[in-house]
Amino acid sequence: MKRNIHIGLILLAFIAFFMGCDKVEMPIPKPDEIVIPIDTNNEISFPAIDSVNLNRSFKKTYVEEFTGHQCTTCPANTALLLAQYELNKERMIITAIHAGSWAEVSEFNGYPVDYNTKYGTALYESVNAEAFGIPNAMINRRTFENFGNTLIFGNGTIFWTDPINFENSNTSADFALGIEAAYIDSLDLFYIQASAEVLNTVTQNYRLLILCIEDSVVSAQLDSRADPNIYPGKRIPDYVHRHVLRAKLNPNQSIAGEPFITGGAAVGEWFGYQLNVTMPANVVNKENTHIVAVIVDEASTEVMQSEETHVHVVK
Repeated sequence: MKRNIHIGLILLAFIAFFMGCDKVEMPIPKPDEIVIPIDTNNEISFPAIDSVNLNRSFKKTYVEEFTGHQCTTCPANTALLLAQYELNKERMIITAIHAGSWAEVSEFNGYPVDYNTKYGTALYESVNAEAFGIPNAMINRRTFENFGNTLIFGNGTIFWTDPINFENSNTSADFALGIEAAYIDSLDLFYIQASAEVLNTVTQNYRLLILCIEDSVVSAQLDSRADPNIYPGKRIPDYVHRHVLRAKLNPNQSIAGEPFITGGAAVGEWFGYQLNVTMPANVVNKENTHIVAVIVDEASTEVMQSEETHVHVVK
């Protein structure tokens, strides 16, 4: 599915969101190039999805890590999570959500950068994350019966390493999901395309969540591992923050995202979503942005599939 939009029309309407969901009757053919944002006729196209090479083998492990720059134990636990990620990059997606009291901005204490987001705070409060001790994490937003019926994993309960390993071992999925994104710098617009294939008959309603993530953002972090002789107060001024949530891009206010599939679907059906939206104002380096797409079961709130892509920045 491809939609061409003339630059002149976009300039008249670039301040508005464009989004849409529609059923695709046949698989999208594999393109010669994954992303062709501007063609020779000065038209802009939504990036194409390589439908042939989508992951159909397993449900990816979507980890939502709750953290904060004034949380002294967060960096050590984040390091463990990142080490696990390095061994399972093809299976894991991480979103680091800064929210709650440990993410408060404090000019006086040396933490002036605001990593809080409206969406992140809403999610954090909806699951009462702070009550479980920060850092903690949700894994595919599901409760694990084999780990004490736990939804949120942290030092106060069962740490997240084992449940992540368990989730990484799954060998089935109900959806294959593709996501591609281009950012047209001159227009300050994302062009985002998502497509999903139904792999097993489903009967529920499902939503699609689109997030902007920025990696490797440098600012202060409290770190219990730091040498106070080098870093007074154990405050590291040039800490590298990974997988930082910048914004939910869907215009729908639900923490589960936009309505995507209603009333279930049969094996082989395809669903598509397109979105135009501006870059979040809090992004520091556009070249380090990623788009994460997540399919959420509306009834159970469990994440059914997730995927991410690096944003292609076009000047």
